[in-house]
Amino acid sequence: MSGAERKPERLEALDAWRGLCALLVALEHFNVQNVLHTNELVHHSYRFVDFFFVLSGFVISHAYAERLHRGGSETRGFLIRRIGRLWPLHLVVLTSFVLFEVAIFVASKAHISVGKAAFTERDTLASLPANVFLVQAWGMLDHSTWNVPAWSISTEILAYTVFAVLCAWVSRTWLIVLAAIVLLGSVVVIVMVAPAGMASTYDWGVFRCLFGFMTGVLTRELWRRWPIRGGTIVEVAVVIAVFTAVTLLPLDEPALLVTPIFALAVWIFASEDGALSRMMKRGAPQALGRWSYSIYMVHALLVLVILAVATISTKYGVHVFARVNDIATLVGPAWLTTAMTVAYLAVVLVIARFTYLRIELPGQRFFARFVGKPTT
Repeated sequence: MSGAERKPERLEALDAWRGLCALLVALEHFNVQNVLHTNELVHHSYRFVDFFFVLSGFVISHAYAERLHRGGSETRGFLIRRIGRLWPLHLVVLTSFVLFEVAIFVASKAHISVGKAAFTERDTLASLPANVFLVQAWGMLDHSTWNVPAWSISTEILAYTVFAVLCAWVSRTWLIVLAAIVLLGSVVVIVMVAPAGMASTYDWGVFRCLFGFMTGVLTRELWRRWPIRGGTIVEVAVVIAVFTAVTLLPLDEPALLVTPIFALAVWIFASEDGALSRMMKRGAPQALGRWSYSIYMVHALLVLVILAVATISTKYGVHVFARVNDIATLVGPAWLTTAMTVAYLAVVLVIARFTYLRIELPGQRFFARFVGKPTT
């Protein structure tokens, strides 16, 4: 490696942010009738997916932009590594969803109902190929399908490709200009075309992702020139701003503000200059960061399994399942639903640690075999 080029340092505080966001998304998707789920922060935690997008744009630009400007084999190697980072776990979890549907079919033959017929609603065989190839959120399907959180992974694959192509075609200066153009164009689509705006997923979610991703790319350029080193007070202030925005911003156009607020948090925490950053660089937060992708990808299947067990249990006099506002919800005394939530999060973490070690890392190593040594 030449003296003019150094390997970018690992941004450990931002890794911890990723883990926290993944855990909050997992908590939001576990519908229980207690104060944890009715809390407005948890109720709106789906917005932390936009934090992923901003963080992804920042980190990818930080780690790969210099090499991607060379084009050629660097672009190919980057895309192979990104597919190796995302696709193996996605495929394993998707296969598990298919097996779950097979189990529903077998159960139906034994006259055991879990509340739905096999391979119906969002889990149809027709939508399976799009999910296998991670293109399910590119506007080709008319509803959410299979592992619903994976829609964001589908859009990130496209964002990676756009970013890599831009880097290969243009200089750093023009990359900034084009990133800003893509960002503004995405905002126009979100505001004027996408029916769900900043809640878009399977339909116009690509533009929501590009908005966040390119915001992250531009934030990295700002941080590279003008890092914010405000210490603990500034870190605490931006954390308050993040949680306030997630909790209080309305669903229409002002929801766009959540992305620049997330970008400000990334800009500040990238410098790791306060007590919160130091705390986030410790063991437990770093473990959450490492397991964040697994947390995000496995939790929806666990929720389905829990709801299926709860539905079956009603036949045996254990009534912990109901539909509240037409949403499948676990109900019961506060102590019971709180215990369910804690147990659910604990199981998510156990599974995530396993899938990180046994699926993510081996998958990355397998795909790395198809990439030559980085150019130095």
